[in-house]
Amino acid sequence: MQKIRVALIGAGGMANNTHYPSLKRMADVEMCAICDVIPDKLTATAEKFAIPRQYNDYKKMLAEEAPDAVYALMPPHHLFDVAAYCLMQKHNLFIEKPPAITTEQTRQLAILAKKNGCITMTGFQRRHVPIIQKAKELVESKGKIHSCVATFYKFN
Repeated sequence: MQKIRVALIGAGGMANNTHYPSLKRMADVEMCAICDVIPDKLTATAEKFAIPRQYNDYKKMLAEEAPDAVYALMPPHHLFDVAAYCLMQKHNLFIEKPPAITTEQTRQLAILAKKNGCITMTGFQRRHVPIIQKAKELVESKGKIHSCVATFYKFN
């Protein structure tokens, strides 16, 4: 079986606690290289998931590794330039939500993906969680929203 070679950009909490453990369990995925600007996080993550090559420059990593796909996991204010570069280099791309910090940036990423024939995905997985689906159903059945209170939790 030929494996899908995935290059990873980012070694933070979402990467280590959610995405990379899932990728590691996929028999048809090879985590071929990882990039991060924080050396300690880069080394720790590479060792944790047995990722063979480490980079501190994502452009160099993409040029040298020529992956089938890229996971770009970083704070939204850093994501656009990285995602746009990946798409301009014709790399299939997974990014975390939100896909950008403005709707215009999101449109630009969609245009780049279409222009370069890239498969893309933004991690909007929570829409499939039953409690979220129920909340959506309730909101739609009750009419216009006048106010809202929400609580969000994070791993750490």
